[in-house]
Amino acid sequence: MTAPAHLCYTIYQGATFRRRFRWCTAPYPVKLLNGKLVNAQTCRPVPPEDLTPVDLTGCKGRLQLRSDVLAPDVLLELTTENGRIDFSLGDGNIEFFLDAATTSGLPYGEAPPARWRTAVGQFEVAHPNGDVSRAAVISCSLDPEGTR
Repeated sequence: MTAPAHLCYTIYQGATFRRRFRWCTAPYPVKLLNGKLVNAQTCRPVPPEDLTPVDLTGCKGRLQLRSDVLAPDVLLELTTENGRIDFSLGDGNIEFFLDAATTSGLPYGEAPPARWRTAVGQFEVAHPNGDVSRAAVISCSLDPEGTR
C-alpha cells in the first residue's frame, strides 16, 4: 500500500471551490521534498515516465471533513454520489467541487459542528473489487466571506 498524500486546501466562503490532483503510483517509495516528488531512498526527482496513473474506472470516492479525525460530527461530506468528487477526468485525475452557494452556506466560527474554521478528513477510494484505498489526508481551512 502506498502512503496517502497530504493535501492542504482553503475553502473561500461564497466562492466556487474546485481542486484537482493526479493520483499516480511509482515502482519505488516516493516523497515530497521542497514541493517536488522524489525517490524516497535517493532523493532524486521522479521522472514522469516512472509514474503510473491509478485507474479509477468504476471507483467511488468519499471524504468526510471533521473538526478532528475522531470527532463524531461530519462538517462537510464530499462523495462521487453527491457530485462533489469527480473521477471522470481520467488519467488518475480527481476533482473536488463545491459550488458558490454551498461554500457560502458553510458556517464559519469557533464552535464545531455548528461553526468551524479548520477541518481534517481522509479521502478514501472504494474500488470495484471491494478494496478501499486511503488516497489522501486532507486539511482544510475556511476563509470567511466579507462581500455579501
